[in-house]
Amino acid sequence: MNNIFLRNRTSFQLIFTLLVIFMFYNFITSSANSIEGSELNNISEQENLEIISVSIPQGSAASQISSILDSTGVISSKLAFELYLRNENLTDKLRAGTYDLPNNLTFEELTALLLKGPPLKTYTITVPEGLWISETLETLSAQTGYEVTQLENSLTSGLVVSKHITPLQAQSLQNWEGLLFPNTYQIDIEANGEDILQVMVSELEKRYDNYLSIYSLPGWIDNSNQFFTIASLIEAESKLDEDRPLVSSVIRNRLNQEMLLQIDAAVLYALQKRKSQVLLIDLQVDSPYNIYKYTGLPPTPISGFGERAMQAIFDTPENDFIYYLLTDINGKMTFTNNYEEFINLKNKAKEEGVNP
Repeated sequence: MNNIFLRNRTSFQLIFTLLVIFMFYNFITSSANSIEGSELNNISEQENLEIISVSIPQGSAASQISSILDSTGVISSKLAFELYLRNENLTDKLRAGTYDLPNNLTFEELTALLLKGPPLKTYTITVPEGLWISETLETLSAQTGYEVTQLENSLTSGLVVSKHITPLQAQSLQNWEGLLFPNTYQIDIEANGEDILQVMVSELEKRYDNYLSIYSLPGWIDNSNQFFTIASLIEAESKLDEDRPLVSSVIRNRLNQEMLLQIDAAVLYALQKRKSQVLLIDLQVDSPYNIYKYTGLPPTPISGFGERAMQAIFDTPENDFIYYLLTDINGKMTFTNNYEEFINLKNKAKEEGVNP
């Protein structure tokens, strides 16, 4: 009796074991097939993924946007997307523009992009202060790909307009000196040379008009050309912000006394040479920009200038300084009204290696 029971028990255990193994095998096989199917689906989705360029016109209604997205293949159901927009109260909130959209986005992902708007297709250019117009066009050429001659032609073509020079004056490249505001700009990739130059011209006009909405033009300055010319001289002569208003005061005091301005940067502009030292022979150049020979201001600015140089004119203090010179290797200047003191300071700066 016991033997029979043991044999039956053994048979039962064997059958149970086989059943467990069979069930485990089926589970593993099913899981593998499921994973394989999922991977195949993912691969299929990736193979069908497209990036589609879509343009949505300004003022498009929800139905129009849905039709555009449906016809281009971004969505598979115009009606479903339109209903989604209505349910979410988004029918008038999507932004126009040109988008590059994947065709596998959920409605939520798609509307998030359309609410944000298309990415701006721009690039950055930077024009530093203190450049001559020729140098400004060279740095623009290097950053935009336009030839310098193309930019010169664009600037003098009549297509770029400034309210600070007449159309006739605009035909001369030199008359544009100082009228392109140095700054960092975001430029549309579709912008041509005229567009880029107009942005810079308009920026100067905006900055100048903003100052005149706050301040009156100083009484010792008659017009915008004089203002821009003085700003360019300040830009060329001073390195530290604290010295800029004082340089402006020296220019003002010399103009009021009908003294020669004697500014080296203007002589270098006349020569169109960048040098660390102006020599006696350089001072012989016959040019209205040689303000060692001719009283008054140069006929135009001598470079581009920034907002700090413009602000310095309005901050010009009352004093009797008529001399200045660099007296510190860090750019600090000293100002005086005494010629003997000026010569002593000059000799001392030379001994210390501050000035050549």
